[in-house]
Amino acid sequence: MRKAPKWRNWVPTSRQLRFKLQSSLASSFPSIGDHFNFFPDNANPNIAPNTHLHTVDECSERDLPQELQAFFARHGALEQSRYPLPITPTGHTRFDLYKLNDALVLGSTGATVLKAQSRQIEAAASNTMRFSVLKDRQIDTTAINMLGMAAGHRHYYHFLCDVAYPLLFLLEALEPREFSLTLLLRENLPKFQEDFYLHLTHSFPQLSLKPVRQNERVHCKTLFHCMAALNCEYRAPASEYAAATVSSHYFMAYDITPDKTPDRKLYIARDDAKTRRILNEKVLIEQLEARGFESIQPGSLSHKEQVELFNSAKVVVGTHGAGLTNILFMQSGGKLVEVFPADYIQSAYAWLSHLRGLNYAAVIGEKSGSHQHFSLSQSAIGEILNHVDSLEFA
Repeated sequence: MRKAPKWRNWVPTSRQLRFKLQSSLASSFPSIGDHFNFFPDNANPNIAPNTHLHTVDECSERDLPQELQAFFARHGALEQSRYPLPITPTGHTRFDLYKLNDALVLGSTGATVLKAQSRQIEAAASNTMRFSVLKDRQIDTTAINMLGMAAGHRHYYHFLCDVAYPLLFLLEALEPREFSLTLLLRENLPKFQEDFYLHLTHSFPQLSLKPVRQNERVHCKTLFHCMAALNCEYRAPASEYAAATVSSHYFMAYDITPDKTPDRKLYIARDDAKTRRILNEKVLIEQLEARGFESIQPGSLSHKEQVELFNSAKVVVGTHGAGLTNILFMQSGGKLVEVFPADYIQSAYAWLSHLRGLNYAAVIGEKSGSHQHFSLSQSAIGEILNHVDSLEFA
């Protein structure tokens, strides 16, 4: 994301002002909130007529290696601002499965509303919530809300790491082969999500997909809901099994046989990215190409091509960004060299590397400027090349 100017800390945005005004109106006059689909959060799904089905804990088998914990403890100010030290060493997600009765799904925000409480389960967000008059629509079959946020639901990392496995977990728990079940989705999904959902309909014949327009609210007699509570937002997926389940789903969807002898060397270029570009990237690319690297832009490839490409890679070099999510499809024993600006360091891809059995190395560049663009010192470039060269002699 773009770095906010310092004055933004004390000058509210127009969205924040609108959210405060509309929240006040909806709180003072609930009928206005109901009419304009602006509901407070903190709905309690444990209150009848809803049913708590069961709770399951998903945990990693191993901790993040000590040397990586120490590295992010020293340099991960971003992570430390959200979670107290020490750096979270393990993955742990608690899944609570619910059967909700008489619920609304809002196309405007993606929220699930419990009618009896006139409250939504999702946290109210100033960036997405606003007054909206929506058209009513009834769903007769049992449903699952997969709309996600009104903005940001297309994000590659968050879908594969935060969204995909809880849904797979829920579907297995419900055994939808025995009854009809509808997934409520947004319109015009990115291809990687569309392929994911379409393959689900092959695996679960009683499953159907229904798009929800932004100007609709869907009335559901029965809605299954999975609440996933992570011990740390940088530890998703929570376990080795969860990561393998998501990658295997795409291998099956694209009919890909995992590569037995990965040998490609990939550099993830960010020419098409709005943030976090390396300003002197050309120097690095020349050095890497001399070592047999291919420079790629994942966004220019189909998702199947991305999965196949990373599955055949033995080493990947890239700046911290969503393109690194593709290491989910690499084979155990490969290597990731992740490059950070000095003021934007966090451990999500180190964790994903750990889950997939990859060797991991981090290299820190200069502090970032506008749009988080940054430069690499000559010593940082040398460090990257040393990591790459060491793999040849390992």
